[in-house]
Amino acid sequence: MATSSQSSVELGSHEVKDYICNACEDKTNVEKSADFYCKQCVRFYCGNCIDPHGNALAKHTTFGRVEIDKWPVSKKVVDFLQTCDVHKDHTIDKFCNLHEQLCCPKCVSDQHRYVTLQLFSY
Repeated sequence: MATSSQSSVELGSHEVKDYICNACEDKTNVEKSADFYCKQCVRFYCGNCIDPHGNALAKHTTFGRVEIDKWPVSKKVVDFLQTCDVHKDHTIDKFCNLHEQLCCPKCVSDQHRYVTLQLFSY
């Protein structure tokens, strides 16, 4: 997983910007959606920033969104997906087989404490 992958979760919404252009973020502190990923730089670029990158570093391998399966998973997206919907300050780390639900430690103590034998960490 690339350490420089960026994503943004809009406050007050369920929208997740999957990848942010690192060049725009560095230059203007603006979160603009990325359209390309450079494997050698381990950075993401929007349509405007990929051209200067390509001119300067022509031998680098870049992947567009049609090849998004070759992009690393963004840490912020992973964090968003692993955050409990009910208890935003807790990470999901258990599965209750009885209720067939993913649970955080707070969910376990609040709603699943009587079925602790059925809980499995993943």
